Amino acid sequence: MYQFGHAIWWGDAPRIVSTFVESYDFSGKTIVSFCTSDSSGIGSSAVNLEKLTGDAAWLTGKRFSGSDSQDTVMEWVNGLGLDFGE
Repeated sequence: MYQFGHAIWWGDAPRIVSTFVESYDFSGKTIVSFCTSDSSGIGSSAVNLEKLTGDAAWLTGKRFSGSDSQDTVMEWVNGLGLDFGE
């Protein structure tokens, strides 16, 4: 399982994140993206990144604001139902 944390620029991940994603084979992997922003939503960033990963399974990502607590983030992560023993 992979988690991608990235900035969000007007609803999209920075190009450097796309370049990273294009460089690896994520076939058979599960990916969930998350971002931080005080103004922009997650927009189409996950959809655009998903197109670059081939056969990877994508879970719904989430945008967090800078004021979200660690408990808020951990509640989201724990709610994904993932096996982190992979």
